[in-house]
Amino acid sequence: MAEFSETSQTKNNGEQISQKNISFMEVDKKIKSNYDAQSNSNTKLLVNIALDGSENIAVWKDTLDFAKENSVKFTFFIVGVHLLQDSLAALYDPPRHQRGRSDVGFGGSKARVESRLNMLRRAFREGHEIAGHGNGHWDGSEFTYEDWVSELRQFDYFFRNAYEINHIVNPDPQEWNSIADSIVGFRAPLLINNKEMYKALEDMGYIYDTSLVLALTSKYQYRYNDIIIFPLNSLETDLGKTISMDYNFFMLDKGREPGAGARMLREYRRYFSQASEEGNAPIQIGHHFARWNDGAYWWALKEIIREHCKSEFTSCVTFSERIRLEGIHFFN
Repeated sequence: MAEFSETSQTKNNGEQISQKNISFMEVDKKIKSNYDAQSNSNTKLLVNIALDGSENIAVWKDTLDFAKENSVKFTFFIVGVHLLQDSLAALYDPPRHQRGRSDVGFGGSKARVESRLNMLRRAFREGHEIAGHGNGHWDGSEFTYEDWVSELRQFDYFFRNAYEINHIVNPDPQEWNSIADSIVGFRAPLLINNKEMYKALEDMGYIYDTSLVLALTSKYQYRYNDIIIFPLNSLETDLGKTISMDYNFFMLDKGREPGAGARMLREYRRYFSQASEEGNAPIQIGHHFARWNDGAYWWALKEIIREHCKSEFTSCVTFSERIRLEGIHFFN
């Protein structure tokens, strides 16, 4: 099933994801735009491409090598417990679940955790962004404010203290602190969120969230209270409605696996064309640290990146860089 087989098929390369993630409900009633679509359009097409997970070391290397060659900066939404070796699982006390439990496993051996930390350092040095994806990949729809704060605080603790917790020598504590301090973005596991999550994010110092879904529009930025919202987009495809995320294409393609990569590439090309017609409406694509359908979706993503990210008319950037660019264009 997977191009890389470091983990078992039952774990889907560290991405054991509930089918609730197929939801493509548009939720614009919850958030508001702060930009009049009639007043301006972006001078460049801004593209955010993110990967959720962080478990698979081979996927890390393949992704970073590809990015280096193709003028793209990714945002990596990191799972906190992937920075804990398996023997330390009991350090994690998940909200509403038994201590030491996680829906996406833990970090494996000490050596694997150290390799993952090295990959995180490499990603940061090469201009990619590190962001948060919680810890246990739980459905947080019933989480209270206190539950979310606990989850976010534990993520911060596991990340900042990863070397000490795992008894690994930290080669550059100052750099690691800088990486931890740079984490200002979040994507909810399963894209499931509630209003308590947004209050917790704000109180814990996060700046933006990418957990909501909207139809493509040239309104470039939304807010939920003081949290900037960068929505995934709902897409009308030949097989039905889905969202701009590989797992959702995977669910849409069930029983029709042959040609899945070509179908995704065709839909992504349509997505880019529609964005251009909307005055360079910003694009967001979300993929995972998995190679579903024998890597067909990763192949399609690489093809669309090769077609667009080296163009003078497109910027494939991190979310934080997008905030900076939009601030310069619209407010200065």
